[in-house]
Amino acid sequence: MTRAIRIGRLFGVDIEIDYTWFIVFFLVAALLATGWFSRQLPGISPGLRWLVGFATAALFFLSVLLHELSHSLVAIRSGLRISGITLFLFGGVSKMADEPKSARVEFLMAIAGPAASLLLAALFLLLSHLLRGAPGGHLLATVFQWLGLMNGSLAVFNLVPGFPLDGGRLLRAGLWAATHSLTESTRIASSFGQVIGFLMIVVGVLLALTHDLSALWLALIGWFLVQAAQQSYQHVIFRQSLLGVPVSSVMTTQVDWVPAAATLDQVVHEHVMVRSHPAFPVLDNTSLLGLLSLTDIRHVPQERWPYVTAAQVVPPLAEGQTIPPTADAWDALVSMGAGGFGRLLVTRDGALLGIISRTDVMRLLHRRMELGV
Repeated sequence: MTRAIRIGRLFGVDIEIDYTWFIVFFLVAALLATGWFSRQLPGISPGLRWLVGFATAALFFLSVLLHELSHSLVAIRSGLRISGITLFLFGGVSKMADEPKSARVEFLMAIAGPAASLLLAALFLLLSHLLRGAPGGHLLATVFQWLGLMNGSLAVFNLVPGFPLDGGRLLRAGLWAATHSLTESTRIASSFGQVIGFLMIVVGVLLALTHDLSALWLALIGWFLVQAAQQSYQHVIFRQSLLGVPVSSVMTTQVDWVPAAATLDQVVHEHVMVRSHPAFPVLDNTSLLGLLSLTDIRHVPQERWPYVTAAQVVPPLAEGQTIPPTADAWDALVSMGAGGFGRLLVTRDGALLGIISRTDVMRLLHRRMELGV
């Protein structure tokens, strides 16, 4: 089950909110209402402070979204696939299905986010300055001042040279241009990210013990950076291992398929109870109709199983549920992740050639990693 809620689509990019985002959203709103606005606007009512706090928090996360969207738009213009943007506990992330094709593309993608945040910071601070002396403009000026300061801080923090932060990506772009090796440049940049993350953890814990418990947030961000740096390097290693390996060399060709005219009673007793597969392709002669899962069968009352055929129940194939045999194994893994599929049907001209599962790909990856190829 996904932890993210899809809230819309901008410029062809799906926008999602992870459940953890609600935690930090309410936390930011509460800190604004009881802290910043309490000090800057002591004359307004508590109810109005909370209302302005929530509105300001929403504008801030809209700024985070624009930061990530700038990365995504540069990536799309460079021919890369972006499966979506997710806002979560630590901000936002653009989910790239591909690695940049060159150091130049990496540089442009990395710099786009901080540049967008700096532009927003300048805009908000300018609005704050213009409204500060206007009649009745003090409240909005205070809101824009905070947004300007936070967007500036967001830009500066993201320029820290620790991968996968934007500064780490800029570092990787420079190393890539110098070494001509994406793998080596990622290894070095992710090492910087881990070192910086560990330092943040140590500083955060020490400050929490001696000064302020809120410094634990710094330690938490440091822990996230360490994990993200390690996973990013593994991601590149996995991708390099799977690129150039065709799906046809990994797929299972002996496919247990179900005839379209078979009743659900036959499917259950002749296939489900015999095999351990969670789903079965349904064929009408050589035409592939879809993938019949146990959930699809359970939706039909058991007393009707002898009278309902597989063709009547099987859902149509979802977008991305099939893949050609010439595609890379990496593309198969990316498609499974993007669509939430455990397996893909390998087809050519509508004919079923085989099935490739996540287990198949991971088994191949483990074998190649063991052999060092």
